[in-house]
Amino acid sequence: MRHIGSMVQKAAFAFGVSFALSATIGPFGTIPASAQTIIDDWQKVKPPAAPELKPVTVDVKTTALLILDFNGAQDPTKGPCNKNIKPRCLASVPKVKTMLDEARAKGVFVVYSLAGAGEPQDIATDLAPLASDPIVKSGPDKFIGTNLRNILADKGIKTVIVTGTASEDAVLDTATDAALNGMDVILPVDGMSSTELYGEQYVAWHMVNAPGVSRKTTLTRIDMIKF
Repeated sequence: MRHIGSMVQKAAFAFGVSFALSATIGPFGTIPASAQTIIDDWQKVKPPAAPELKPVTVDVKTTALLILDFNGAQDPTKGPCNKNIKPRCLASVPKVKTMLDEARAKGVFVVYSLAGAGEPQDIATDLAPLASDPIVKSGPDKFIGTNLRNILADKGIKTVIVTGTASEDAVLDTATDAALNGMDVILPVDGMSSTELYGEQYVAWHMVNAPGVSRKTTLTRIDMIKF
């Protein structure tokens, strides 16, 4: 009986050790690092390789150019595109103007948006809307609380070129909404801006990697877009 009891004790001990190890050893036989959150591991993150920029030729009849939240250039209190918080937005204006002029010359439909306290006259002068250009005013997603979806549908728009500020704000939310609702998105990296580089970086990565939007998005540069 003592012998049997000893065997039972040994078996129980062995089971306990085995159970303890199974709780710490991963499925591939290695002991993982202690569980950490992304905040704990923040400094360990290495940025992925930069996404590839691709040339794109647009169908001018079914493409719209979105000029989002470029208000504030003349008066910093009137919008986010100003020298105080987003000088990168002001720096992007000349390139966006080049694309805007070419798009207008080819008959591309242009739509503007406003943020904050901005009014049409507060949009950067070089990008000023024409009297016939629709202007919507909303939060980050310009489809919410506006008739933007109907405006584009009425024109038979299937593709949007998204420019604006902030990249992680109006650009990300509006482009994502468009993609998730079946539209193709052309995203020129030199047409979006943020307060810091990381905002632009993660939006560029997200739009070509996130499920649902990656297959609908072409990441490009303004001089790589042909009308």
